[in-house]
Amino acid sequence: MNPANPYATPASATIIEPASVSAMGELVKGWEKRRLLYNGIMLLPGLGVLAVGIARDFAPWPVMITSGLMCGLAANAGFFGGPLAELYLRAILFKGSPKPWLRTGLFIAGCLLSFIIMGFFLIGILLEPVMLPPQ
Repeated sequence: MNPANPYATPASATIIEPASVSAMGELVKGWEKRRLLYNGIMLLPGLGVLAVGIARDFAPWPVMITSGLMCGLAANAGFFGGPLAELYLRAILFKGSPKPWLRTGLFIAGCLLSFIIMGFFLIGILLEPVMLPPQ
């Protein structure tokens, strides 16, 4: 307690080290630069899946376009898993030291996961007429 001002907030027992702040900034900047690359990589296959869905009359085109936009938003929300995983792995396994190969590996794994999810959507579109009973 501060005897001069009893209403002052108590001093923090832990002080954030400047090295931690700069490491966090480096992590965020590194991943945000990769977000542009990720969106560029996912754009063409995503448009391809949408084009196949529209061409095969899987759903009305406004529904397909809206679904494509929602999937893009979900993919960008899922992108946050990369920096979060790197943060935890660096803290737990590497005592906070940066590992460039870790970021690259997580980025590639995330891209592969996104391609697998897109592949499932494409398979669902391509198999849809087979699964419907004849009318």
